[in-house]
Amino acid sequence: MKNKLVLLGSIILVSKVLSAQSNTDIIKSVQKLMTENYIFLDKAEKVNEHLDTLINKRYFNRYKKPKEFAEALTKEVQKITNDKHLNIAPPKPQNNRPSSPPEFIPMHLQNIERFRQGGFGEVSFFEGNVAYIRLKGFRVEDTIKVDPLMKYVSTADAIIIDLRDNGGGNGPVGINLSSYFLPENLPLTSVYTRRTDTMEEYSTIHVQGKQKLDVPLFILTNNRTFSAAEAFAYDLQARNRATIIGEVTGGGAHPVNFMRLPQGYRLIVPIARSINPVTNTNWEGVGVIPDIKLPAKDALAKAKKIAKTQAKEYREKPFRRLEHLLEKDEITKEDEDIVCQLLEIIVKREHLESFMVNDMGYNYLRRRNINGALAILRAGTILFPNSPNAQDSYAEVLVRNNQNTLALKYYQEAVFLAKRQKDEKIELYQKNLEHFKAKM
Repeated sequence: MKNKLVLLGSIILVSKVLSAQSNTDIIKSVQKLMTENYIFLDKAEKVNEHLDTLINKRYFNRYKKPKEFAEALTKEVQKITNDKHLNIAPPKPQNNRPSSPPEFIPMHLQNIERFRQGGFGEVSFFEGNVAYIRLKGFRVEDTIKVDPLMKYVSTADAIIIDLRDNGGGNGPVGINLSSYFLPENLPLTSVYTRRTDTMEEYSTIHVQGKQKLDVPLFILTNNRTFSAAEAFAYDLQARNRATIIGEVTGGGAHPVNFMRLPQGYRLIVPIARSINPVTNTNWEGVGVIPDIKLPAKDALAKAKKIAKTQAKEYREKPFRRLEHLLEKDEITKEDEDIVCQLLEIIVKREHLESFMVNDMGYNYLRRRNINGALAILRAGTILFPNSPNAQDSYAEVLVRNNQNTLALKYYQEAVFLAKRQKDEKIELYQKNLEHFKAKM
């Protein structure tokens, strides 16, 4: 019995020594990969020094379970780097008991449901013509959904994009979506990779739909908003293009690679870093700081309230400026140009259509404000150069203002366009032209 106990004790001792040696082998592999790949060489060297100190103290010998060891090692490397993308993953659990492989079809159906659910969630409109977009993740497959989505919300007077619990993903969705809110070819971010010493730049792109360059934009965040979702929020905030509401985000700005370690462990190591052209830095370790900081559960209610107010201002502001100009006793050429610019803004926002611009001009004419009518209907010919009706209407008000030479030009243009387009009102435009000539 005594010999058996001694043997058992020896086995236990050897087991502990092997476990400690195994942990050390894994740590040495981590150190090597950090030196070769981690985005900041100086921090990699500090991590390695710190780990050497812990090895000498036999700090990791206490961890026998793979998950506990991986968590402890992750904690120590993050203590030096403050990099939440840097992780050590334990080996996947092995089932030693023989078992039959799972049935293919049920497993595949589960995977379809899991992976094809998509990153876009609820899309709706709130009171005040405020659009709401729930974005749960950034997937490459969802890139083609951006244009149809933005077409659906194209008439919104304010937009809320909810990134709470969005853990990130791949970049194309963020770039495409950002391109609707920022000018084309505007630098968004650069990504520097140390191992290859290369810098890759990303800019906004040409979009298929109508851009929303000045619509009030709100982005909701919480502490689980991470990675690509943070990049989207950070880049728009840096350009003063969006108001961030909610909690500080997770703080992960570094693209990663998955690398093998001994015994099935894996190192998730940041190999590159994002550099914003405005801030010359990124959100790594600090997160995206909200403009309005409050608990995530209260973010949507706050955003809805502010968005409703700003949507109203967005709608009404150009109309108020327009009204002020049109009521002036004397409307200068410069005023007429501004009227045209304001109407262009309003039309692009789809707050007026061509026939409505025409109706507005005649409304001012009926109110005996001929200068206002002239400014509006002149703008109509510029904004809708292929509209026979716009040309004909402007000609009519020019006659009322005794500008017959110019009126003739627009009557003739109306007939020309109507003939070319085979417009159903061609006879009316011809009649108006003939009637005008007869009176001259």
